[in-house]
Order: sequence, then structure tokens, then C-alpha cells
Amino acid sequence: MSAEESHRIISSSAEAELLVHCARLEVDPARAEQIQTLLSSRKVDWTKLLSLAQRHALIPLLYCQLNRVAAEQVPPERLRELRVRYHNNSALNVLLTGEMVSLLELFDRNQISAVPYKGPAIGIGIYGDLSLRQFADLDILVPEADVWKATELLTERGYQAHFNIPARKQSRFVRLGYVRLFQRDDDPTIVELHWRLAPRFFGAPFDTGRLWQAARTIQIQGVNVRLPLPEDLILMLCIHGAKDCWEKLEWVCGLAELVRSERQIDWQSLLKRATDLGCLKIVTLGILLARDLLEAPIPADVIAQLSQSQTLDSLAGQVVERFFRDQSHSLTLSQRIRFHLQTKDSRREKLRYCLRLALTTTPVDWEMMSLPESASFLYFPLRVLRLIKKYGWQSDQLSVKGGSAGPV
Repeated sequence: MSAEESHRIISSSAEAELLVHCARLEVDPARAEQIQTLLSSRKVDWTKLLSLAQRHALIPLLYCQLNRVAAEQVPPERLRELRVRYHNNSALNVLLTGEMVSLLELFDRNQISAVPYKGPAIGIGIYGDLSLRQFADLDILVPEADVWKATELLTERGYQAHFNIPARKQSRFVRLGYVRLFQRDDDPTIVELHWRLAPRFFGAPFDTGRLWQAARTIQIQGVNVRLPLPEDLILMLCIHGAKDCWEKLEWVCGLAELVRSERQIDWQSLLKRATDLGCLKIVTLGILLARDLLEAPIPADVIAQLSQSQTLDSLAGQVVERFFRDQSHSLTLSQRIRFHLQTKDSRREKLRYCLRLALTTTPVDWEMMSLPESASFLYFPLRVLRLIKKYGWQSDQLSVKGGSAGPV
């Protein structure tokens, strides 16, 4: 998919074009004029636009940019609605960030290294302004060895895990899993405690251990917080986007703004690491989306190195078209699997993905039947049978939320 093809898809909808113009921190005079011309020359379905912005977590940027460059051309009631949503989101962000800072301090007092990513980390670390990002979950990375210690601390703070993991299965859960979800009664906030970036079957084995040695520090609410270095964060954002099939335009926006703000990125080191991890296609897809949709300033020599295969062209086109459909439809399980397979660098990686998807057991499998350790090998064929029975030939009728961190 080329930038021209992206523009063709976007320009077919006034709402999509407006959203893309506003999905950035800086709107220069030329783009401001494009926004004003678009508002004056085309009929905008404001209900559709606000729904699209909410779906892609871009309400704050849409409000800020329209209010700054075209406030008089926006229907007053719509501008008021955007302003209310913006301020409500800002208030929620402050509360969530306060909780994140408290958790990081709690972990630090108990000698647990922790690095936040996504959520407030992108809001401040990339956007430079907490109010410009929409998020509802707190994602925190901890070392694998500290998962259960961190679990105890969260439990003492009133959080409950989504799945109960028996003591005899805890080591297996950490070895095969990548995240554990926690929530408190009467509190919609979800804490996602990560020790990896993606499920074992997905591949892309990013070494989170390096984050404890190589990180930068920023201040959030008066507390020093570690954030990944730019090269690490690009990898992390691309892996996250591919894992969840790039379901939100804001994920591309975060990546594009990171590239825009960090002019000293070591691109050759980044591409070598992506190759070593077997996720060069994953990184290429993210970089091309950021460049073609939001004009991220990717160096020409980097683009020249990233061969745009027909597979990636097709995949990028699917992502862009899905961004701007009139209604959001969650991808089915089979669609997600096909998407993941198209991001794999080799046939070997594709085969490994399929085998691990079939054989990596989860708490869902364990809750179906309690087996003694001596018979735990039976979970593997039982999982295959469960997946076939549940999804089988009807898999295209099953919707699986991309943003969910729950086990399959």
C-alpha cells in the first residue's frame, strides 16, 4: 500500500479525512487550511465523526485541533460535546495516572523493577501532555521472577485477578503466559501486569530484561518513572499493534509521534534487532502505516531497506480500510490468525505460531478439567479438541476482541 492509496481510501470519507488531519500533535498552517476547506466544502456527519474518533481513542486530539484551527466552522453543540468529552477524559487520566504512580512506588518499595508502557507512559513520554491520550487500562511490565510478588501486592491493595491460578500451576502459567489482569470491586480500572509483550504463540520474543538496564527517566506527577528507550518503544508499539491487528488509529498516531519527536533513533540497530527477533515484517508494517497515514519522517534509506512485499501491501490496505468502516466489527478468530500469519518472517515462524497456538494451554483449559500433574500432558490434545469444537468451521462467526488480554 502506498501513501497515494492510503490517501484515496481516506479521502473517500470526509469524516475519515478530518480525523486523520487531526490525529497529530502539530497542525501546520497548510494542514489547518485543508481542515477549514474540508469543513466548508463537504458535508460532515458529526455523529459518525465522533463515533469514529471514540472508536480510535482520538477524541482529545480531534477536539484540540478543531478548537484551535476551525472552531467557528464546527457546530456549537458538537464543539461543546467534544469539549465535555475532552475534559472528562482528562479527569479520568489524572485519576488513572495517580493510581499508576502509586503502584510503581509500591513495587519500588518492595524491590520490584517496573516499567509502564502504553497508557500514561505514551501520554506524557510521547505526547508530552497527559490530556491528549485516551486510555482505560494501566499496563505495567515487571520481571518474570516478580510476577507472584507483584500479584500479592496488588491483592493487598484490593485488586482481584480475573483467573485463579492454583499454586501447582503458577510456574506453568508464567512460562506460557504474558499478562495477568486485575480489577477492584466497583472500579472499572483494569491493571494489566505484563512480563512479556505478547502471548507465547505469537512469537516476537522481545527481551523485557533489557528494559531494567536501558531506560530513560521522566517525571510523572512528581515521581521519577522509567520509560523504554525510543528503539525499544518502537519495537514494543509495533509488536502490540500487530498482536491486536492494528485495531486503533491512535496506536499508529503514537508510533508516528514517537518517530517525529526522536530524531536520534538508531534505525540500523532497530532493524537488526527486529530481524534477530523474527519480527521484521511486524516492524515494517508499523513503520509503513505511520509513514503512509500520518507522514512520520522515516529516513529514505530505512524505507529503501524495507521491501514492501505484496503480503504487507495487502495487510496495510486491510488495516486502513478497517479503520474507516462505518461500523466497527471485531475480527473473528480465523481473521486474527490469518493476520498474524501474514506478519511472520518465515515459514518456520508460521509453523511455530500454529503449533504453539494449538498447544499452549491457558487458564480456560485448566478450568474445564482439573488434571493431576502426572496427567498434565493431556491438556494439549484437550485444548486442540476444545478449539476445534468451539471455533471449527464456524470460526468466521466468532468475534474476538483484539484489545482483550484474556487467554484464547
